[in-house]
Amino acid sequence: MRWHPSASGGEGRGDGNLAGCGQARLQGDGMKPVPVVFEGCFGWLHPASGRRGVVLCSPHGYEELCAHRAWGGLAAGLAAAGLPTLRFDYHGLGDSAGEDTDPARVRAWLDSIHAAVRRLREDTGVDEVALAGLRLGGLLAAAAAAEIGGITALALVSPFVSGRMAVRETRAFARMMPQPEGVEVLPHRADDLNVAGFALTAATRNDLERIDLRTLEAAPAPRILLLDRPEARATQELAERLRALGAEVAEEAMPDGSDLVRKVQAGDGARRSFARLTGWLADGAEPGGSVSLTERPAGLMMPHAVERPVFFGEDEELFGIYCAPVVADPLHDRPAVIFLNSGATHHIGSGRAWVLQARRLAANGYASLRIDVAGLGDSPARPGRPDNILYRRDTQPDVRAAIDWLEEQGHGRCVVVGLCAGAAQALHGVLNDGRGPWRNGGRVAGVALINPGRFRLGAGDHVDAVQQSGIHRSTGGYLRELGKPDKLLSVLRNHRRGVRLAKRLAGRLAQRALQTVGLGGSVPRWFQRLSAEGRRVLLVYSIGDVTLREFELQLGRDGEKLRGLPNVTLSYLPGADHSVTEWAAQDRLGGLLDELLAAVDADAGAKRAPEVLRSA
Repeated sequence: MRWHPSASGGEGRGDGNLAGCGQARLQGDGMKPVPVVFEGCFGWLHPASGRRGVVLCSPHGYEELCAHRAWGGLAAGLAAAGLPTLRFDYHGLGDSAGEDTDPARVRAWLDSIHAAVRRLREDTGVDEVALAGLRLGGLLAAAAAAEIGGITALALVSPFVSGRMAVRETRAFARMMPQPEGVEVLPHRADDLNVAGFALTAATRNDLERIDLRTLEAAPAPRILLLDRPEARATQELAERLRALGAEVAEEAMPDGSDLVRKVQAGDGARRSFARLTGWLADGAEPGGSVSLTERPAGLMMPHAVERPVFFGEDEELFGIYCAPVVADPLHDRPAVIFLNSGATHHIGSGRAWVLQARRLAANGYASLRIDVAGLGDSPARPGRPDNILYRRDTQPDVRAAIDWLEEQGHGRCVVVGLCAGAAQALHGVLNDGRGPWRNGGRVAGVALINPGRFRLGAGDHVDAVQQSGIHRSTGGYLRELGKPDKLLSVLRNHRRGVRLAKRLAGRLAQRALQTVGLGGSVPRWFQRLSAEGRRVLLVYSIGDVTLREFELQLGRDGEKLRGLPNVTLSYLPGADHSVTEWAAQDRLGGLLDELLAAVDADAGAKRAPEVLRSA
């Protein structure tokens, strides 16, 4: 277990970089992707031996969360085709430095693409560079290619042809998102557009609206591929403009491109489109010699935090980002925090919340590790297991591996934080901590469970099935659904769906029956055990959240089965959605995490006091 090396370094915008160690690791006949840092941006270099490289320009915000794993799969496919590929987070997004509310975001995003092209050339020695962009990334890729010059090929996937189109569609999407009651509008963010926790400020919207690819005065690349819906009129207009400027333009139909940015699992149509995209980008590329990467530092230095990519687990196959305070804890006694995947979202968290919380906590002196368990985010799935499976019992060793890794770095205690499916993983991570209660040598001193959809783990469900099945519905809700003629007819026509629904309903009825006769109640006993062991437990629910049905089923109305338990705190967040992407609610959640950590610190002080007296 160690820091992972980078193939890139550099400085920019006042963001220094910190040295890593080791060499890039081989996987089969090729090399595993290598974390890179350049000019304040975090990314992944997928090495290959070809003379043409590719820079992937991702979509923005929520769309990037959905496309993240598929985008990584595209990068791996391009590298397998002999094209060294760099995918990265724009400055102020993902794991990169900065925030999306910083000034001059559009300029910063374009500069990030410039920096990625430079770093790909320096680290791989490629002779040619192609750009490929998805959605807003397509708009930015074309605009950056026009500025950079010398780009060999440009591929635009379901692109926004203009910034005005991007802002209009993004605004419409934000309005479609369910709004919780009592949302508080922060005065200093009143003009910001909140898109599932990601911001488009008024200044960013204005800068975007100045870009229109249909007004380009020169072709951004000699070869251009447009992948989009056949009826996309704006893309057809762009193709006509690019041909008029002398570019060789190919058009391919991609009817289900919206799936890439609305669901975390790419469909067969998207995979076929990516295969065509890979073949087009590789067409005419010259093969190269052996792969030789220059080792460069992989850490990211910010005003209050230092972040490093790490690999951990038995075979170092799991990925995480370790965030440490710039000023180290002199006693090395504060607990570290582990942030788990929120549903199938990768380690940055919903609305990038885990990145922002980690850096805020670092400014207060707390280190943290935000991780991807196997099959989610940037951690590979285990052999024979599909991607994006939630509520899986077999990922519990991944949580223990993260605790082990922190212990090896000198963090004797930790607090585990999870939202939605991550909350269930967090709960069992504490229950399965093999070292006993922390007062007797255990390592997990506290846990924060935010809107847990379930408390139990099992074989796991695919994320799409979780979202479509109504997993958080009450038993009565299922019965009411079956009472609707169209729903009942749908179930009768779809045998497999009927079996799944019957099993789910039977499980809930059995659970109710066990509780009625007093044979159930394992969930309350779990909390009683944690309380007795002196571990701090914070349960947080958004007011009116669908997961409250499961909470009341297991723990009673208003958590009556938790009343009187020392160390267990139940809090409600007003004006919060399920993923806590409203900014005022995020601030309140940060305050609750601060209180939990302060309580854990106080417990440690109470434990040390007798030892100090004895030594005196």
